Amino acid sequence: MNERERLRQRLAAGVLLGDGAYGTALTPADAGGLVDALCLSDPRQVEALHLSYIRAGADVIQTNTYAANRIQLRPFGLEDQVQELNVQGAKLARRAREVAGRHVLVAGSLGPLGVTAGGALRLSAEEMRAAYEEQVAALLAGGVDLFLIETQSDPVEAATALAVVRQTSELPAILNFSFAEGDRTLSGFSVAEVVRILRDGAGDPPDLFGVNCSLGPSHAVRILHRLRRAGLPGPFAIAPNAGPPMRVGGHIDYLGTPEKFAALLPELVRLGARVVGGCCGTDAAYVRALHAARAEMGGQVRDAPGTEVHRSVPLRPRSEEAPVPVRPATGLAGRLGREFLYGVELDPPKGSVVTKFLGDAAIVREAGADFVNVGDSPMARVRMAALASAHLLQRETGLETIVHMTTRDRNLAALQADLLSAHALGLRHVLALTGDRPQPGGFGVFEGDSVGLLQVIDGLNRGHDLGDDAIGQPTSFLAGCACDPGAEDIEHETGRLRRKLAAGAAFVMTQPLYESAPLLRLLDRLHGPPPVPLILGLMPLYSYRHALYLHAEVPGISIPEPVRQAMEAAGEHGLEVGTSLAEELLAELRPLVHGVYIVPSFGKVAPIAALLERSRQQQAARDRQVSN
Repeated sequence: MNERERLRQRLAAGVLLGDGAYGTALTPADAGGLVDALCLSDPRQVEALHLSYIRAGADVIQTNTYAANRIQLRPFGLEDQVQELNVQGAKLARRAREVAGRHVLVAGSLGPLGVTAGGALRLSAEEMRAAYEEQVAALLAGGVDLFLIETQSDPVEAATALAVVRQTSELPAILNFSFAEGDRTLSGFSVAEVVRILRDGAGDPPDLFGVNCSLGPSHAVRILHRLRRAGLPGPFAIAPNAGPPMRVGGHIDYLGTPEKFAALLPELVRLGARVVGGCCGTDAAYVRALHAARAEMGGQVRDAPGTEVHRSVPLRPRSEEAPVPVRPATGLAGRLGREFLYGVELDPPKGSVVTKFLGDAAIVREAGADFVNVGDSPMARVRMAALASAHLLQRETGLETIVHMTTRDRNLAALQADLLSAHALGLRHVLALTGDRPQPGGFGVFEGDSVGLLQVIDGLNRGHDLGDDAIGQPTSFLAGCACDPGAEDIEHETGRLRRKLAAGAAFVMTQPLYESAPLLRLLDRLHGPPPVPLILGLMPLYSYRHALYLHAEVPGISIPEPVRQAMEAAGEHGLEVGTSLAEELLAELRPLVHGVYIVPSFGKVAPIAALLERSRQQQAARDRQVSN
């Protein structure tokens, strides 16, 4: 199932709520008042606004990139920052989603290329296409879930933007026009003319068509009537201004209230609106009012299909909760090395809300994952503690976990205290890591490294701490280590791995690989497979830009040139090609490893779940052939 089909399923479940304004809600500090520039100059302000909309009940948030195209940025001298602004805009929206911990869709905002008082800014077809191609590619690199082509005035320009999205990706697209007085766009097109011109283009239509900005929710109702008379049945996306704009005391004000806005939700829905949010003059209060109105209609939207599973085991308030028995390890240690296992790596929540985290775990559980390995603030960016996250995941989903533990953030006393706590919480599998270096300006502890941590765990398993004091009942951890087959200094990496094995590592997990040569080289240096189970790491690529980013920016990951070339040639089919390459590598290396763990990108687990299901089915088919 692709992303467009998933959106259709989600819309079939009920009305999705959009967010509110950005241009009137953000306070620009530079770049001549351009709020898009805040993605780089004041990212905290942008992320806080995203977060306010999510917490108010929004199901879809848009990136703060409305004017982040080459044409609109040129007057501000920022035309060379299209890539940075759009990638960062997408990242800020995704980061707010992680902090909120909800399954919110991130829509890449594509505004018009420029409108003048006399109509559309005249650009050649080549200029329009090039501008949109640049922005769409950057938003894809940032990891958006869909595209919002908004506040359009000229049908030809809008059709160009839609065509670029369709030719570049397989993500859903919403196309919204803005109609002013007389129900015409600023370029002078009526509703009927817009519909006719877009139909005559005979391209792939948008997943939702609609209206944003304009003259308020009452005007949006009128435009929906006109769209239906023009032959469009919906579904529609609606994001009106708070009300008609009025100049008050030298600035523009919008006549409207959240209550009046939300009162029109039933009529908008009756006319076919399935995504409803706000534009200029609206804020989180408007989203909260829409959320309340939707609840009164009985239209509470379910999470995306596949994520409802965790609701069968809700987290109840502590006052209602009986003591939770420790869930013992149920067999991962016994199965490891005896059968081929499938795992997924999930990062802990960015904030304190665990809904999305547990929902993602439920998705991969249903897809056939045997375990989840939980990161310990990867890239040295602060997240919920891995131990707490792993405990909640294991308790609520029944999946066993491999919890990462680094020496970066704890001294030896704290490491031992956390290990004893983990054992008491039923966590039995630990991946011992030194940890990524802190961001510039930060400081790590590094009182030991991964080898020392393995020695600490071995001591606890023998019943004593580092001071040789007895701890009572010995722990029963199964500790593993990481290795980087692609390391430039393979002799050093091989020596480190030997020391880790000597210190008690009971399994080895590789960094994500994109070709077989590094692993074969490592095994050659070891003179054969290691004496413990070996688990292969995979991180499917989403796009050519994703490949370039991982290759250049992420420690321990190297994307070989042939793979980068394949991703470049893939174009809009990047995810399909990236997943296929990962599956081919898994098939090639499967005889050499005892399992695989797969790392999602951009917080998207659905493609990983699909890969897991296919791999499981292929393995079952092979097993049947062998038995016959």
